[in-house]
Amino acid sequence: MKKLRHIILYSLLLLAGSLPAQDAQILSRSDLIGTARYVSLAGAMTAVGGDPSAVKDNPAALGVYRRLEVSLTVAEELDRVHQFETPQRIGSYNTFTATQASFVFSLMNTGKVRGLIANNFIISYHRLANFNRQYSAGYADEQMSLTDVAALKTDGLQETALQPENRWDDSEVGWLSCQAYDTYLINPDGTKWYSVLETGQQITTHINIKESGYVNQYSLGWGGNISNKLFLGLTLNVMSLYHNQSVMYYEDFGSNTGLDNNTYVSHSGVGVNAAVGIIAHPLRWLRIGYSLTTPSAMSTTTTSYGDMRSYLYFTDSTGVSNLTNFTSSTPQNRRTDRSLRLPLRTSFGLAFQLKNYGLLSLQYDYAHMKGIKDDHTVRVGLEGVIVNRFFLSAGYAFEGSTVGWNNVFGAKSYVEAPEQLAYNTVRTDAYSQFVNHSHYVTAGFGYRSTHVAVHVAYRLRLQQADTYAHELATPYDLRAKSHSIVVSFAFHTR
Repeated sequence: MKKLRHIILYSLLLLAGSLPAQDAQILSRSDLIGTARYVSLAGAMTAVGGDPSAVKDNPAALGVYRRLEVSLTVAEELDRVHQFETPQRIGSYNTFTATQASFVFSLMNTGKVRGLIANNFIISYHRLANFNRQYSAGYADEQMSLTDVAALKTDGLQETALQPENRWDDSEVGWLSCQAYDTYLINPDGTKWYSVLETGQQITTHINIKESGYVNQYSLGWGGNISNKLFLGLTLNVMSLYHNQSVMYYEDFGSNTGLDNNTYVSHSGVGVNAAVGIIAHPLRWLRIGYSLTTPSAMSTTTTSYGDMRSYLYFTDSTGVSNLTNFTSSTPQNRRTDRSLRLPLRTSFGLAFQLKNYGLLSLQYDYAHMKGIKDDHTVRVGLEGVIVNRFFLSAGYAFEGSTVGWNNVFGAKSYVEAPEQLAYNTVRTDAYSQFVNHSHYVTAGFGYRSTHVAVHVAYRLRLQQADTYAHELATPYDLRAKSHSIVVSFAFHTR
């Protein structure tokens, strides 16, 4: 029965992907971050323009400018996480940061009404993603253990392969296998390996996850205004990232036995991309926008470290069984350098001018996510004039799942979760997470005078994610609610 169980599980693992896809999803993560006006319109500004965060999505938004402008945005974010059907909050995090800063310089040819009327330039900084969060989850009736994963990764190896000191440098030996072997959580039968647990034994699991870091983007761009009917733009972008993650995972086998698996992974890197865009203004009440951002070529460095501890009853030479603690640690801070390609992104938008009362903006974003399902986002923003110089705005955005059926451009495939560790990897972080969907509800107000603009926005993000302690585990259903207050200041010439 135990062998049949392993045959079934091994067959499932043959269908697995590789862990770098999980890394790519983490590092590709973006959020609704930007100026207060941009946030209050749920980011639906591809066809609107005239805002530094709109330039981030569509460089042609820079062509709409008619004057010099300096702007700064700060935001306070509060995250709350709970496990579905569990009333208590299991995680929270507060973050205060400067999310945007820019300088726009406009060269207007005031004597022209046709041809190239303006050449505009921008230097900007944008925070694209915040990784700061901390949460935990648990499951009381799990039947699949990390020991089962370790046994499957070790199948085919002789016990002697796990014994020498140079095993850490053996390309055929995974470090999770070494840890499980050192802590007596797997046992050999020739080249076949088995978990220390009995078939069908139920265990209790608990996981605590802490992340920190960011993705920042620094841009230099040009935008042009042609006859006030066509706006063009180009930006060159440099991205910097830092992501640090610690995962503390515990399994309770019962009778005071169990295991701890602690992993620490850090990513850092620098990447570049380019973006081009266009906004057409064929009718007074209509603007049409489109942009394309190339995949980001990124050079990354990953360092990882892990330690495992088991609590097992061990029978000594006299036949006495005692509860014993066994510990194993990987070599400190193993470094891996590699290139990573972040998604190609496109955006299409329509903006409708509602006479002198405001505007309605609609937008669709698409990102080609290599290794996971392509990302689709729909945005709607509405802005209205209260009285002269005062504005109210609101928006909604929906971002789809990164798992499930992928049927874009006729290429239909099923993107499976969770991610699996390669059998011989030096990584021991078996944890993975896949966001199923995100909802954004936004609102804001603003004031614009001859030289000063101030906007304030509120953003509510509702997010559901399946979190896996390891590739065979039942996922924890986590629900996150994030509240953010955004304030922007801008100073401009007449």
